Amino acid sequence: MKNPAIMTDTRISKLTLHLVPDRPGIAADIFGRLGEADLNVSILTVSGGAVGRSDISFTVGREDVERTAALLETMRTELGAASISRRDDVAAISLIAEQMHRTPGVAGRMFRTLSAAGINIDMISATSAAVTCVIDARFLDAAIESLRQEFQIELARR
Repeated sequence: MKNPAIMTDTRISKLTLHLVPDRPGIAADIFGRLGEADLNVSILTVSGGAVGRSDISFTVGREDVERTAALLETMRTELGAASISRRDDVAAISLIAEQMHRTPGVAGRMFRTLSAAGINIDMISATSAAVTCVIDARFLDAAIESLRQEFQIELARR
């Protein structure tokens, strides 16, 4: 893994649509309507809930959370979702590196490091160049320091 770096985002909120029917087209409908409303989603995860239902969680910029929550509430009944939840006390922390996809075990090391620091991971998203975790914002400084030490990342000079 070459040139690892840490990036953070504290200007996000997490929204979850709970127990959405698991059927073709539901994600297209939800995210199509968010896009039409000029609302940008940054991190997205889907997890199985009850049989035939899923929880869909995503983050939006804090400046858009009220509009996003209102739009989701108008869609909730027609989508057949059970409920909507929101968290504003979250932050995203990303480990980014060249050739990350060619380095086995990076995600596991990141998750183990956060766990050892007592930090629970709320959401995970990964690409070939980054692993991003959404965590409780209160633990962001501890997460940064733990990952910096684990991956031997120098602090940026100002």
